[in-house]
Amino acid sequence: MRTCLCPKRRFILLIPGLLILMQSPNSCTTGHQPDEQFSDTRMKFDHWTVRGTILEPGAPGTFDELAVKDPTIVYYGGKFHMFYTGKASYETRDSLPYLSKNGSGLGYVAASSLEGLNDAKRYDMGRITGSVLVAPQLFYFEPQGLWYLIAQTVVEGKPNLMPVFLTNPELEDVHGWSAPGIIETGKSDNGFWIDFWVICDERNAHLFYTDHRGSLFRFECPLDQFPHGFGDEEEETVLTVRGENSQGRWRMHEASHIYYVREHDHYLNIMEAVYPHPTRKNYWDSRNRFLFGMVAEKLVGPWTRIEPGMNDFLGDPSTLCGPEGTPVPWDQMSHPELIRSGCDQRLEIENYDLQLVFQAFDADTTGPDYDYNFLPWRLLLAGNRSDE
Repeated sequence: MRTCLCPKRRFILLIPGLLILMQSPNSCTTGHQPDEQFSDTRMKFDHWTVRGTILEPGAPGTFDELAVKDPTIVYYGGKFHMFYTGKASYETRDSLPYLSKNGSGLGYVAASSLEGLNDAKRYDMGRITGSVLVAPQLFYFEPQGLWYLIAQTVVEGKPNLMPVFLTNPELEDVHGWSAPGIIETGKSDNGFWIDFWVICDERNAHLFYTDHRGSLFRFECPLDQFPHGFGDEEEETVLTVRGENSQGRWRMHEASHIYYVREHDHYLNIMEAVYPHPTRKNYWDSRNRFLFGMVAEKLVGPWTRIEPGMNDFLGDPSTLCGPEGTPVPWDQMSHPELIRSGCDQRLEIENYDLQLVFQAFDADTTGPDYDYNFLPWRLLLAGNRSDE
């Protein structure tokens, strides 16, 4: 269990070796120069209050018996609708269809309150859609009057993950989802990609993804060509972020999730970062994930860090506390999803009074020889303002 540092901010000693590469002409410049326009005074992140676990792993023998992770959530029709990745044991995987080789599959729950999600009926969406799907994103695409699920599926060859879309005219009809269709892109190589994220402005749809090497990439297409218009151009490298501090090297990892902030008329990008494993060479430690943030006036950039220093982080697990300021056992802030003020393709939040759904587990119960597929992720809710 980490010592709870809130409400005081933890400052990390910066040592030589910091490296930030911004590889796109539309991205922010080399180095970190905080922009007063995007000061961290607009967002408080030195104290995250954990308000509870909203989804625990399921019962033995189910598709989500080991872990629940990768949340996407909207409020619609008086209910919170959440899709997520479930993890099952290898034994259970062999008895259930539509789970990946590592036991992953797609789940869905809905309830009138966030607290009610854990007790709600769980749907194995693999059985319903007849496909292996993970890492979902949900939104209503207003131009077509359809709900969209963006996810990734496993394929043979390289890359072994592919972005897919499913549609549904009625979100409440869990059996109304289409079969998944591949999102064709102009990707220039067969390198690894993961965690696909779609957000739209007034003219274009933008498809973002990460590569597990510290970089963020983007495609775009006109709204009237979505989701079939991403194949005309190669990907743009938006930015690459790597750093080093007193805890060691770190870099952007995955799950770059972008929202439109209505009151400030700009975009917030919350990205997951990770430190290396202490003993495994060239292995990044899932027990030590955290979040950092950037903002931009446009989805094409440039992007600017919101934190006052390169090694201050928007989502530092040491700033997680219980409602009374008590320590909590969670050692990660991973795969973030904000509770949105709307549910359409703009991915809008009202302001920087945030409700954050994220995945975490107690690293004290997981030694350095862990198997990634057996990590006991669960989904929690935290707010960046005190309850006072």
